[in-house]
This record gives sequence, C-alpha cells and structure tokens, in this order.
Amino acid sequence: MDCKRLRPWTRTCTQFARDARGQVAVLFGLTSIPIIVAGSIAVDIANVSGMKASLQSAADSAVLAAATRLAVGASDSDKQQIAIDTFYANLSAEMQSRLTASPAVDVDFPTKTVSITVAAIASTVVSDLVTDDLAIGVQASATISSGIPICMMALDPTVENAINIQGTADLIADGCAVHVNSDNDEALHQTGTGTGSADSFCVHGGYSGDNFTPEPRDHCMVEADPMAEKFASDWAAAGIDDMACTVTDLPQINTDEATVTNLSPGVYCGGVSIKKGIVQLEQGQMYVFRDGPLDIQANGRLLGEEVAVLFDGDDTTRLVTQAGADVVTSARSSGLFQGLAFAQHPSSVPAQPNIMIGGGEMQINGIMYFPEQALKITGNGDIGTNAAQFAIMANTISIEGNGQLRIKIGQNYQSTGLPDLPEAQEVVYLIE
Repeated sequence: MDCKRLRPWTRTCTQFARDARGQVAVLFGLTSIPIIVAGSIAVDIANVSGMKASLQSAADSAVLAAATRLAVGASDSDKQQIAIDTFYANLSAEMQSRLTASPAVDVDFPTKTVSITVAAIASTVVSDLVTDDLAIGVQASATISSGIPICMMALDPTVENAINIQGTADLIADGCAVHVNSDNDEALHQTGTGTGSADSFCVHGGYSGDNFTPEPRDHCMVEADPMAEKFASDWAAAGIDDMACTVTDLPQINTDEATVTNLSPGVYCGGVSIKKGIVQLEQGQMYVFRDGPLDIQANGRLLGEEVAVLFDGDDTTRLVTQAGADVVTSARSSGLFQGLAFAQHPSSVPAQPNIMIGGGEMQINGIMYFPEQALKITGNGDIGTNAAQFAIMANTISIEGNGQLRIKIGQNYQSTGLPDLPEAQEVVYLIE
C-alpha cells in the first residue's frame, strides 16, 4: 500500500501496513507446523519401512536355511534352532534390541514347510508429534519341491569307497536316486566296465570312475539316516533286547527241494543254515537272528510275505545268501518295522560283510537296512529285477562280479507301505 498518496491518513496507513506484515508472519508460522509434521511422518515412514525390510530379509534367510535342513532329514529341534540362529545372524544388534519376543518357528512336516513370525518396535526418529512407538511384524515361509526318492544310500560319513562298483557289475536305480554321505574324495568309486545308472547320483565328498549315468554331483549335503529314529523306536516297542532265545542252534535244514519247512516266529540264536529245501516264514511275523548267521545256500529257498527279518548280536551275526540261493520276501506294510525287509541293529557289527551272491531268484520287496554294517553284493546273477519296491541303505555297499543289481522305487511307493524316503534334487523356495 502506497501511504504517501494518502497524506491525511499517512500515519494510520503506515500502522496498518505494519500490522499486516505481522499477521503474515503469524500465518506463516501457523502453516509451517503441518509441513514440519508431514516431513516428520515421511521420515518416520521411510525409517519404519527400512526396519521392516531388514526384519523381512532376516526372516527369509531363516526359513530358507531351516527348509534346507528339512530337505536332508534333520530333526525338528535342529531345524528350529537353525532358523533362529540364521535369523539373528542376519539381523543387526540395533534391530535385535527392538524385538518384542523371540521369533516363533513352526515346522510342518506333512507339507514340508518352515514358517517364522517376528514382531518388533520401531521408534519414531524425528519427532513424537503424531504417534509414539510403532509395532511392526513380518512372516516368512519356505517349502521344498518334490525331488527324486533315494533308493540307495551309503551312510558312513568318512570312508573311502562307500559305494564301490567293480568288475563288470551293473547298478541300475530305476526311477530313484543314489546318495553317498562320506566326505572322502573317493566316496563313490567305479572301476572296470561295470556301470551305474540312476535318476541322480549325489555324493557329499568326491567320486572316481567314468561309467555313471548321469554324471554324479559332488559336495552334496549329508542326508540324515531316515530309518534310525523309527528303527530304534520299533526295536524298543517290540522289546527285542528282553527276548530270550526261542530256538538255539537249530539243525541245518537239508531236505529235498520241494519240501517246505515252516519256521515259527521268534528269536533264533546260534545261526540258521538252509542248505536245501524251502523255508517258509509266517505271514506278518517278526524273526530275529542272534549270535549267528542266516545262511541260505545254493539249493535253499527263503519265502515270506509281510515279514521283518532282523539281526542282533555278536560279530558272527549276518546275512549270507550263496550263489544259487532264492530269497523271495516282502516287508510289513504296517506296524513295527514297516517297510524293512531285512535290518540289523546298529550295535551288531559282523566281522565280515553281509553278503548277497546272485545266481538264484532274489526278489526282496522293501528296504534292506544295515546302518553300521557293510553289504557286499556279488556273483553273476540278477538281484532285484522282479521286485516292485526295493531299496538299500547300509554303512557301505560294494557291488562286484558280473551280475546286475536293480533297485526300484515307484512314484507312489508310500501306498505300498514303505516309509517316507529322503529325496534328491529338491528345490527350496520362499512361498511367503
């Protein structure tokens, strides 16, 4: 306003102009408050967003690590601890101080899923004009894609030649995978013209040999023994350690080839030798061979449907099938020792390997489980050709001679009564 043009009113006009400038200052001050508040909120939102991203990244890392352990069969508590340890390892100390509680980890075995839920407090950084501390939380889940069931596994963690293929012997894993836990540079070994074929070969250590299809992958993770916990539980539930000998030093079975000898279920001590004739095991029953071998010779034949054949005792206790022997058995489809056709207690370690020599009919439906024992397969016949579901898990496995060993696991093997088997080539990925 030009007060000079209003001479009679100059003083009044000047005063008015001064008063207007004061009002503008007041108005500007008042309108600055929401601008400052808005800026504070924007900074706080950015800060909270950064904290949440940090929390989410740590949670994602945690479930991926735990799911990877789930893929190799680690225990429930082990996977939970790995998730927690991984979470904290990927979170700053400042963010750890803001957690309102320990992370909650859930492992869902049927769906092969690991989840974690985490809550924290994010303080407002610039001011407390709008709100106090903000609660933030994240959740992450990881799962595992279906892989290839493992039908042959060598469990020894360090030995050389944990699986050894020699001569002209052929190993065929039909629709399934072969896995070696040993960390030795030659944990998987092949020499001669023999071959190994499977859907997958995976070895924790290294391998040697050219006749594998496909080429083995090395430095794979160690797979947990999938039978150990169930076997120990079933052994205790059956009360085998407290069972007295039902029969001791049974005379050698030597009849004509068509004669059937029915063997009652129980504990056979001192060894059982089948030189000639047919030995029939009772359907659905359990047989324990203690302190001596089960020896099936060239003209012997062992038959049994839904039976568990178990070994326990001193260093003479083992399975021996000689050239020309016939073994046609199947494992129980339910109850104790489900899926285990032949199995030996870990404390029972023979001085010589369990041995299967081909040449006869070898049709075993189920799992051969020798966790601390060596298994040697040799001869010039075929083993496992006609079995619907056949898997081998042993401390070490040697395949020699000029025969063929065929192991097989179908896609729906669980429906036949076999327990869940570990899988190869699984993929771990986030789902939340």
